[in-house]
Amino acid sequence: MTIKAVALIGAGNMGSRMARCIKRSGFDLIVCDQDPLVLDTFKQEGVRVTLDPRDCALADAIIVLVANDEQIVSVTCGPAGFIGAILSEHQPLVCIMSTTLPSTLQQVATGLKNTRAHLIDAPVSGGLVKAEQGTLTIMMSGDEQDLNRAEPLMRSMGTEIFRCGALGSAEVIKVINNMLGIANIYLAAEAFELAAKHGVNIEQIAPILEVSSGRNFMSLDSAMTQQHYQAWARSKEAFFSLANIVSKDLHLAKNLAQGAQLDLPLLNELSRHVDATDETVFTRWQFVTQKHNT
Repeated sequence: MTIKAVALIGAGNMGSRMARCIKRSGFDLIVCDQDPLVLDTFKQEGVRVTLDPRDCALADAIIVLVANDEQIVSVTCGPAGFIGAILSEHQPLVCIMSTTLPSTLQQVATGLKNTRAHLIDAPVSGGLVKAEQGTLTIMMSGDEQDLNRAEPLMRSMGTEIFRCGALGSAEVIKVINNMLGIANIYLAAEAFELAAKHGVNIEQIAPILEVSSGRNFMSLDSAMTQQHYQAWARSKEAFFSLANIVSKDLHLAKNLAQGAQLDLPLLNELSRHVDATDETVFTRWQFVTQKHNT
């Protein structure tokens, strides 16, 4: 069944950018969010909007991109969730694109049992800049036929699409990716500030890191790195919103570790550090975006 109508629930920093990529690709889009300002912006852009997740139940594909596991359960299985509004003959593809736990996916799958809907998980990586460009990395897992059906929609938002296996596998990979990526983001900002204080700017150091043992996401392209930090630290509100999300992601990693009876001391220490994020980190990230004379 070809996907034509797409509902996206959760048009925050990432979701709003992804929604616009979906619209540009020609899909019939409806955006659901709890922020009236977000809805007003999309309405002015000619997009159908709603506050009620149940209004999304008629779409061919329903993307869930809310902030945490509790919200995922609420918009899917909760009293006001869209699952209860899915018509008996309808077969929507439910795409959980939030970063979540496999156990939460199973809870959604249980809620969908009495419908003909299909479920995949498809978390993303790449940050706000790549979300804007439609060049995200997307990890998909679930039934192969469902992934085939989802592919054209995913191509509207990403350029690197990976199939990861059984339902939930993509989320495990995403959580581990975030565990490493968050460490890089926080430590790279400290490294770039240290370099600048000694007269070495990001344009000098990033190309060397990229072909050396310090290679990481933040060394790939100095201009894009500065764009990322600029997007993340464009305001205190945006910065602390991101800090809350990455803190949540590290707690998901700790949850996976506990489930596997693993003690991961570096993860635990990183999580404590990120939980304590304050304005010092905000100031550092803003510093990275600035030009520094050498």
